[in-house]
Amino acid sequence: MGLKINGLQTGNILRQSNEATKNLLKGLEKLASQERINRASDDAAGLAISEGLRSEIRAAQQENENLQSGVSLVQTAEGGLSAQQDAVGRLQELAVQASNGTLSDGQRAALNAEAQQLVEQIDQTGSSTEFNGTQTLDGSVSNVDLGTSGSEQVNIEASTASSLGIDSIDLSTQAGASAAIASLESASTSISENRSSLGAQQARFERSIENREISIVNDQEADSRIRDLDVARQSIEQSRNQILQQASYSALNSSSLVGETALRLLGQ
Repeated sequence: MGLKINGLQTGNILRQSNEATKNLLKGLEKLASQERINRASDDAAGLAISEGLRSEIRAAQQENENLQSGVSLVQTAEGGLSAQQDAVGRLQELAVQASNGTLSDGQRAALNAEAQQLVEQIDQTGSSTEFNGTQTLDGSVSNVDLGTSGSEQVNIEASTASSLGIDSIDLSTQAGASAAIASLESASTSISENRSSLGAQQARFERSIENREISIVNDQEADSRIRDLDVARQSIEQSRNQILQQASYSALNSSSLVGETALRLLGQ
């Protein structure tokens, strides 16, 4: 049997060795990142779908943060309204008491002094309640856009002594006290309706957050199926490529020995 120096065979062995080495390096990169797709060349279509999903996830997460800010704004406004309603409740007590014909002018004056302090407190709450620089009860802002795909807004009615119609109540006379009772009843109703509206809005925002959370989880799972690495399969592939690489090295060594033997026999 003759000895052959086959350059074509050696070239094929080198090509296979290089291919196995390249696949090994790619496999190491995937194992390090735990992702099947690290660049467009790994799976162009899969990468496009994955990036689209990740963009949707980021947008939904930001919208949830915006909605959570809306919830915080509503809670801040509702806290101010709650304090106002407590003050109005006390004013109603004072008005009923001052309407009693058995009281003296001095006693009504004392009741009126407390009432004016409460009215001032209600007005101050209306002008000072704010969230992140946004006035919530003074009427300067009635709609706050939260920047979501559904154009969610916080809607708040003004709640000051003037808007409630109690800025000029006077309990120093029996007639004034009797007139104040109706005004305070109307103010209490307005505050209750404002609080009820805010409560409904908060519930809506929280449902929107929950819906987006479900969407985010679904998109993350879809992205994971596209992009995440099957570690077990990749480990098997790495072992296969290592065997191919080692076999290529052995074949190259054998090819080199055959060539050297042939050359020696030729007297080279």
